[in-house]
Amino acid sequence: MSLLFLPVSADIEFDCSNYDTVSGVLMEALEATLAMGYPEPWGGYLALTEAQEAVGICAFKGTPDEARAVEPAWFTFPPYENRGYGTRMAAHLVRVAAENPDQVVQLIAHTEPEHNASAKICERNGFELLGEIEHPQDGRVWRWSRSLR
Repeated sequence: MSLLFLPVSADIEFDCSNYDTVSGVLMEALEATLAMGYPEPWGGYLALTEAQEAVGICAFKGTPDEARAVEPAWFTFPPYENRGYGTRMAAHLVRVAAENPDQVVQLIAHTEPEHNASAKICERNGFELLGEIEHPQDGRVWRWSRSLR
């Protein structure tokens, strides 16, 4: 099943068939993504199924840095976890980054230091585990990298 990715902007318009199920987390995710304020394509994307179900949101955690690296992030809404949506959202962000080779040559991701769903998503999307680091905001995490060269 494919997903449709709508760029998150102040004027986003969409219909979703599962609004009652995800309304609380959906609105929080949209507001948090808008608050980041990054320009396209480095902002966020709402993921919708062909049946117009909002299943998650994915975004970059900033614009590419001076080393031409960018960090993707994804969040699957709880009723839709463990169905492959996170993997497809991460793949979408990899494609967006790859479509901008003049700005990005590497993706960096951070996950909890354990073999959980996010670690599996990184593996499925071609990220290599670099090791454990102490992240300034998140504490102890695993650092992942994917080269676009």
